Amino acid sequence: MAAMKPLVRVGVLILLVLCLLGVRTEAVGQQGPHIAPPQAGRSQDEANLAYFTDAPVITHEGRQLRFYSDILRDKLVLINFFYTNCPTAPPGMARLFKVQNLLGEELGKNVFILSISVDPERDSLESIQEYAWKYNPKKGWMFLTGKAEDMDRINRRLGNTLRLPEGHLRLFLLGNPHTGHWMRMLESAPPSSIVDGLRSLMSEKP
Repeated sequence: MAAMKPLVRVGVLILLVLCLLGVRTEAVGQQGPHIAPPQAGRSQDEANLAYFTDAPVITHEGRQLRFYSDILRDKLVLINFFYTNCPTAPPGMARLFKVQNLLGEELGKNVFILSISVDPERDSLESIQEYAWKYNPKKGWMFLTGKAEDMDRINRRLGNTLRLPEGHLRLFLLGNPHTGHWMRMLESAPPSSIVDGLRSLMSEKP
């Protein structure tokens, strides 16, 4: 068997370390993006655009963007799901606050955090602005909402298929759309392990 390339060995080593630490990582299947391999004459980018769609979304900063072209394309992403009327303090958000600090200057440059509303009918721009303020998001962490039909489609494409906000997917999705590689982690994963997982995806080649 041919020797593994150095960057691949690094990615494999990181995943082995995560397993030893007891961090559950899984290949994303029914609960995450499941993009068909690009057909002949069709690039990964074209396959991504067809799958994720370019549905319009709005960020907590009031920017109107297209979901794939403006947000996912050529970026490394960490995705979670939220709704502003959650009666308890979401542990996932507290971990993302720590993750953004660990990422430092990489956030907004090499890695982007996307918090996606599962209750867009109530998660208005004003609501998500107030909600986001609690976590002091730095540049590169975006809270997204939009029209109900658009956000429902985006949620389903990311594997969050339950329509009740309370039943939303309680996992982190880590993805490199350029390579088509994704993984998921439980919300209980240590922030340092989440960052290691992101860096392993960053090192991969398509």
